[in-house]
Amino acid sequence: MEQHAAQKNALFQNDALLNEKVEVDQIVLYCRDSIPPLISSVFLSGLLIFFFRGNAPLSLQVAWLVFQLSVSLFRYSTIRAFRNRAAGQTDTAAWRNRFKVGVFLAGIGWGVSNAVLYQDIDIEYKMLIACTLAAMSGGSVSIMSILPRTYPLYVVPIMVPFILVNIMHGTTLGYCLAFFSFLYITVLLSTSKRNHATMTEAFRLSHQNQLLKELADAASQAKGEFLSSVSHELRTPMTSVYGFARVIKKKMENDVAPRLDMNDVKLMRTVGQIQTNLDIILSEGERLTSLINNVLDLAKLDAGRVEWHFEEIDLTGIIEHVVATIKPLVDARHISLKRDVAKDLPLIQGDRDRLVQVLINLASNAVKFSDHGVITIEAHQEHDTIMVSVVDTGIGIAPENCDKVFDKFHQIGDTLTDKPKGTGLGLSICKEIVEHHGGRIWVESELGKGSVFRFTLPQLLTAKVSDQG
Repeated sequence: MEQHAAQKNALFQNDALLNEKVEVDQIVLYCRDSIPPLISSVFLSGLLIFFFRGNAPLSLQVAWLVFQLSVSLFRYSTIRAFRNRAAGQTDTAAWRNRFKVGVFLAGIGWGVSNAVLYQDIDIEYKMLIACTLAAMSGGSVSIMSILPRTYPLYVVPIMVPFILVNIMHGTTLGYCLAFFSFLYITVLLSTSKRNHATMTEAFRLSHQNQLLKELADAASQAKGEFLSSVSHELRTPMTSVYGFARVIKKKMENDVAPRLDMNDVKLMRTVGQIQTNLDIILSEGERLTSLINNVLDLAKLDAGRVEWHFEEIDLTGIIEHVVATIKPLVDARHISLKRDVAKDLPLIQGDRDRLVQVLINLASNAVKFSDHGVITIEAHQEHDTIMVSVVDTGIGIAPENCDKVFDKFHQIGDTLTDKPKGTGLGLSICKEIVEHHGGRIWVESELGKGSVFRFTLPQLLTAKVSDQG
């Protein structure tokens, strides 16, 4: 994994390789967008010959048309050859030169049309040629700007002969056309240069973003593998520590403490301190075990290594199971637990164990952050989804933190002064599970007014629970 990331980093830093990728992208885009203009060029060439029949020698018109068609065929065959090139062939300079030759010949063809057609003709025909050449020059600027230094090879051979011919006529109209044509190609050349720079930068950023994404994915995978490995290594000794602490606490309470002299104040104080310390070890051991299990779950989810077992599920049964599971925890804190589940909820397609994990996590959080009041688990159908809510009357969450609670390792409050009540991973895992089921999860809360955690699940089956009996 480290070698793979190093290779990606080297590729990112190698400007020559990046430039080569950009050049290939430019040629691919040029080939894709050049076909319609080629067809238009052939069509316009034939149309001009049709309009100018009788206004120029037929042999010259035919020769010009044959030249135009030959150039178009050459350009099209070059595009086809590039598309059919052998895999891995990246001699971009040679391909660019072939495309530039075709573009230059096309420009000469349209420029020569002045000498062939723009002689001793009526003003309306001169305007037709002027408009045609202007349209060819302006319409091609976006496509020919894709390749570097290509557009000048096209527009200069077109417009320079047109300017010279108009100057040679020595008329006011000719001078005006020549002047405005010069301004026109100056603007077009400037526009082409800016367009090429913008497109080149866009291609570079695209490749850099792709490389960064691959690096991020590799780093994320490495992180997941590291966390998974470390968690596995911690789980075994942590299980032993937790187990032996429970055994010691039980032995202390059942075998040691009853045999001690209750009148020895100092001894009993020491025993009490030991029992308190054991309670802390067990409490923190349970929390650390939960953290390790959550890290393992999250690492598996991130790496896509979780085995999902989707089946038809009665969500009502899951809620009843969760209520029974957390009831002892609720009773210990003297909190009321209610459920509000709509009748005849549709069956859903999902992983039962994972959905139980989500609901237990949400309900346990509600108990942790509630000292009194009521916790309600709700489930109702809304259009083609089922919405499940866990409502509490606890301390609540500030609005600015509502989106942050689903971030990994995020805990509300000052972790330096407040004793953490969780691992900061439970809600992240809930989010991953719900989204894998095609739903979404969010929280609605205010400080001091409790919280409502909601998530949706898509209704994939139309059969009702009541219809299954």
